Amino acid sequence: MDIKWKKWINTLCIVMVIIVMALAAIEGVNACNKFGTVMDTVSWNTSFEESRTMEEIETKLIYDWMTGEKLIDGEEYYHTDEVKLPSECFLKAELVIKPYGKKVKKSTAYYGTSSQEHFSGGRRSKITIKRDPSYKLNKDGSFYNIKNAEETDVYDRDIVYENESDFYTAEALGTKIDPMDFPSQLFINAEKKQRLESVTITMNFSKNCINTLKKQYNEGQQQNQKFVKEAVVIIGIEIFGTVLLFILFALQKQRTRFFRALDRIWWEVIACAAVCIIGGIISIPAAMVEMSRQYALDYILGSEIETLMLFTYMAMPALIVLYAICIQTTTWRIKEHKFLDSTLCAGYFRRWYRNFKKRKELEYAAMSFAQKHAQDRIWQYRIARRILILFIFLSICSIPWLAFFGIGLAVLGWLGIRYLKKYSDKYAREQIDLSKLMEQIERISKGELAAVTDIPEDSLYYNYSQQLANIGSGMEKAMEDQLRGERMKIDLITNVSHDLKTPLTSIIGYVDLLSKDKTLSPEAKDYVQILTKKTERLKDIIADLFELAKSTSGDAKVELEPMDMRKLAEQTLGDMADQIEESGFIIRFRCDTEQTMFLGDVNRMYRVVQNVLENALKYSLQGTRIFVRITDEMDKVKMEVMNTASYEMDFTEDEIMERFARAEKSRTSDGNGLGLSIADSFTKNCGGEFEIKIRGDQFKASICFPKYKK
Repeated sequence: MDIKWKKWINTLCIVMVIIVMALAAIEGVNACNKFGTVMDTVSWNTSFEESRTMEEIETKLIYDWMTGEKLIDGEEYYHTDEVKLPSECFLKAELVIKPYGKKVKKSTAYYGTSSQEHFSGGRRSKITIKRDPSYKLNKDGSFYNIKNAEETDVYDRDIVYENESDFYTAEALGTKIDPMDFPSQLFINAEKKQRLESVTITMNFSKNCINTLKKQYNEGQQQNQKFVKEAVVIIGIEIFGTVLLFILFALQKQRTRFFRALDRIWWEVIACAAVCIIGGIISIPAAMVEMSRQYALDYILGSEIETLMLFTYMAMPALIVLYAICIQTTTWRIKEHKFLDSTLCAGYFRRWYRNFKKRKELEYAAMSFAQKHAQDRIWQYRIARRILILFIFLSICSIPWLAFFGIGLAVLGWLGIRYLKKYSDKYAREQIDLSKLMEQIERISKGELAAVTDIPEDSLYYNYSQQLANIGSGMEKAMEDQLRGERMKIDLITNVSHDLKTPLTSIIGYVDLLSKDKTLSPEAKDYVQILTKKTERLKDIIADLFELAKSTSGDAKVELEPMDMRKLAEQTLGDMADQIEESGFIIRFRCDTEQTMFLGDVNRMYRVVQNVLENALKYSLQGTRIFVRITDEMDKVKMEVMNTASYEMDFTEDEIMERFARAEKSRTSDGNGLGLSIADSFTKNCGGEFEIKIRGDQFKASICFPKYKK
C-alpha cells in the first residue's frame, strides 16, 4: 500500500506541474496579446524625449501636409498611415519653387489647428531647406547633371549625384527628423518640371498635446515593464517546472507500456521533437504579438485574434504534455544507463565497439595458450618497434639543433631495432617449441598418455617436454592398474553371483519341499516361511548384483527402440497398482508435454521406472503424496518422481548413488541399496541421464532422454 501511495503522489505531482506550466504558457500568450497593442507606441527603456514618438508624429504631420498640397504622391508613402496625429498640432510652411523657364513662385501653407492660443508653453520645431548655389544650372534652371556633361563633352565626377537631395542643404532645430530623407519629389519634380528653391517648415504642439503624448508613452512603458516582468516569471516557471519534471520522473519506479515503448526511438528524434515543441511554444506568443499589433493598427479583425486565442488555449497544454513526455523518456534513459545506447550516433558506435570487443574476446578465448602468448608478445614487439621508429624520426629532425648528438641518437635507435629483430627471431623459435609443448599437453589430456614431441635438446622447453612424457607414462601405468582392479572387482562380483546361484537354487528347492510337508509342527512351519522369505530376498539381491555387474562392465547388450515415456510410466503404475494400494500412498501423475517419444531398451527402462517408484514407496513419509511428472526441456523429455522422506536425509546425492548405499542407517527395511545404482546404470546404458536432487526433506529422481524425431 505504501508503494501505491507513493506512486499516486508522484503521478499527482507530475500532473500538477504540467497544469501549472500550461497555465503559465497561456498567461504568456495573454501578455503577448496586450504587448502587441502598445509595442508601436513605446521604446524599450528610453525617455519620452529620446523616443521616436515625436519624430514619427512630426514626420506624419509633414507628409500629410505635402500630400495635401500635392507636392508628393501620398500612395507611395503609406508607411505613415499607421501613425495617428494628436489634436492641437500646427504646421506652417514657406515655400519658394522655381518652375523651369518661369518665374519663382512663393507661397505660405498651413496645416493642422489654426488657432494659436493653444500653443503657448508647448513645443516648437523648425526645418529649413535651401538649394546649394555651388551646383551649376542649365539655362532653363534645371540642374547640370551627368547626362548634360556627356552631351557637351564635359565630364566632371564632382557633379555626379545619386539623390536629388544632394543639391540642397538643410538645417533642423528642435527635431530629430533628417530633412534629407524627404521624398525626392519635394526637391525636384520631373513631371511638373520644377525644383525647390527653399522651404521653411515650422511645427507647433500645444502643452496639452505634449502632456497627453507623454502620458500615453509612460503608460505604454509601464505596460512594457510589466510584460518584461511577466515574461521573466513565466520563463522561470517553465524552467523550474522542467527541473521538477526531471526529478519526479527520476523518482518513478515503473511506467506504462506506452512510455516504455518510447525508449526504442532514437534520442535524436526525441530531441528534434522537443526542439520543435519548444519552437512551437515560442512561436505562438510571437505570432500573437504580431497579430495584436496588426489588430491595433486596424489591419485585421477581432475575430482573427479570437480564433488564434482559441487555438492557443488548446495547443499550449498539448505542447506542454508532449514536452513532458520527451523529458520522461530522456530521464528514464539516463536513469537506466541507456542514454548513449539509445542515440543514433553514439549508440551505434558503442554497439559496434562492444560487438568488436566481444568478437575479439571470443577470438582470443578460442585461441590456445600458445597462440595467446604469441599474440601478446607480437603485439609487444610491434609497439616497441613503433616507439623506436618514432625515436629515430625525432632524432633525425633534431639534427639541425643537436648536431652530432642527434645523429648519435638516430644510430642508437637503429641499433635498437636491429637488436629487437634479433630478439624476435629467437623468440619465434622458442614460440614454435612452446606450441609443440602445448600440443603435447593437449594430446595427453585427450588420452594419448604416451605422447612425445621433437623439441630439440637446446630448447628451454626440452626438460618440460620430457617431464610431461614421464607423467604420461606414469598415468598410463596407473590407469592400467586401475582398470585391472576394476575388471577383477567386476569379475569377482560376477563369479560370486554365479557361484551363489547353484547352492541358492538347491536351498530354495529344499525349502519348497519342506513347505509342502504336512507333518511339520506349527513352529517348524513358521521357520519354513521365514526361510522362504529370506531366500527370495537373497535371490533378488544376487540377481540385482549380477545385472549391475554386467551393465557396468560394458558387456550388457542394449536393444534401443522408440519408446513413449508417458505409456511407460502409465504401464509401470498399472503393474504396481496392488503394491501402491498396500503402501497407502497416493501418486499424482501429470504429463505436461505431448512429445514424449525417446530411444531406449524396453526391459531396462521398465526396470528403471519400477526401481524409482519402489524407492519412493519404501522411504516416503506416511500421509504425504508422491508426484510423477513428465515435462520437456528444449529437445529433451524428462520424467521426475518426487516424494517427502520419512527420515532425515543427512547424505549427498553422490553418496546415495553408491552401491549398497541405504538411506535408512538401521538397514531394517526391505531394500538392498542397489535400486538407484541399477537405475543410474541402466539409464546411461540407454543413452539417458539419471539425476538425484535433495532439497530439505524433498527427494527427487529425474530420468532425461533426448526426444525421438521420426
